[in-house]
Parts: sequence; C-alpha cells; structure tokens
Amino acid sequence: MMLAKPTLLSRPQVRPAASRPRAVIVRASGQPAVDLNKKVEDAVKEAEEACAKGTSADCAVAWDTVEELSAAVSHKKDAVKSDLTLSDPLEAFCKDAPDADECRVYED
Repeated sequence: MMLAKPTLLSRPQVRPAASRPRAVIVRASGQPAVDLNKKVEDAVKEAEEACAKGTSADCAVAWDTVEELSAAVSHKKDAVKSDLTLSDPLEAFCKDAPDADECRVYED
C-alpha cells in the first residue's frame, strides 16, 4: 500500500521585536500551497510502476490514488469558478468592505 508523503509547512523566521515591521501585507495567490497537478503526475508514474512490478491489488490501489487526486483537482477548479472571492482578490476585499472606493458601482 502506498502512503502519502507528509507535507512540511515552512515557517517564517522570527525576528526580534524591535526589528519587526508595524504592518504586514498579505496577498492571496489563489494557488494551492501544494501543487495538486504535480501530485497527480507523480501518482500516475507510481501507478504505472506498481502495475508493471506488483500485484493487481497494488495496481488497483495506485490507480485509486490517482483517481482521488484527479477528483481533488477537479473539485478545486469548480470551487474557484463558482466562488469569485477565491479567484479575484478584489471581490474578496469588496465582500468585506462594500463601502470602499474601489468597490463602488456607478450606474447611468
């Protein structure tokens, strides 16, 4: 049975309090922290290797993993398309601050 590799999250370095900035600007990228497409490609390679070397049970498990990862990619794309706040940072901003100048809509 193939086990997924643990994902390590990088942590920012902590600076002394005197040198910390007063404001932090964070921008959403819309991209996942882990590239799911790369995981799908790797899973396909592993599945092909498992089918070439292993038993049919190993092969089936490997292709099930590929199917699950592919479904995750598809669901993520659908979620981004259906929720504009995930794909457009301005939409997310305007959802939180509808009275901001950037969010005003003028109709003639």
